[in-house]
Amino acid sequence: MRTTVTVPQDHGHPAGTRSGLGLFSIPLSCGGRYLGHGGTGFGYVVQTATTTDGRRTVTVSAHSRPADPGTAARQNEALRELTDHALCHAA
Repeated sequence: MRTTVTVPQDHGHPAGTRSGLGLFSIPLSCGGRYLGHGGTGFGYVVQTATTTDGRRTVTVSAHSRPADPGTAARQNEALRELTDHALCHAA
């Protein structure tokens, strides 16, 4: 699952994102990467992530029912920013 390929920029993921068998490898703003996967269902969005060394893990879940693709994109970006903040600034 850690053998990944580059995700094209037009797929809505941060620059440098890689994917392999359902697991995404995403660059952290503080250096390094995290492994995770997000998803949606009726009424919610979720992002799970762990640092590649396994020392920090976070799951972010939020209520969501966006009918507008722009709203959904902004909400996904906010979840990615919160995930990055939690993994980069954990005590």
